[in-house]
Amino acid sequence: MSDVEMRSGSASPVTGIVSFLSSTEREGRWALPRHLRALAVLGNVEIDLRDAVIGIGVSVIEAVAVLGNVRILVPPEIAVECDGDAILGNFTLKYQGRVNTAVANRERTIRVTGTAYAASVSVIVKGPDEDVLTRLGRNLGLKRGEG
Repeated sequence: MSDVEMRSGSASPVTGIVSFLSSTEREGRWALPRHLRALAVLGNVEIDLRDAVIGIGVSVIEAVAVLGNVRILVPPEIAVECDGDAILGNFTLKYQGRVNTAVANRERTIRVTGTAYAASVSVIVKGPDEDVLTRLGRNLGLKRGEG
């Protein structure tokens, strides 16, 4: 519990996403709680933070996958700390697209912890899709190398 929580006498709520033999997605505009638990048992959980409202400070996502998958998409302007374990599986942090890690500020940080048991937990920092940018430039009449 942080000093602020101790002084105010209230702890931040912990919410969760559970997927058992199914698939659960959280995407679009939604507020990320300070502590989110994601559990996938023989199923998939996908958490897309690219349009989510993320508060200032550290938000913790505790991801546990058992014979399943947890996939977390993070925009490049959010700092990411990833510390998890894998037993017969993988727990990875990947950067896709045109990601510039210098863009991430420390005001908003996502800390991902947890374990993958014969499963996969993937944290993907996803930058803008180059194909979309190329298409947009083509629609605006720009040729490669211009602008």
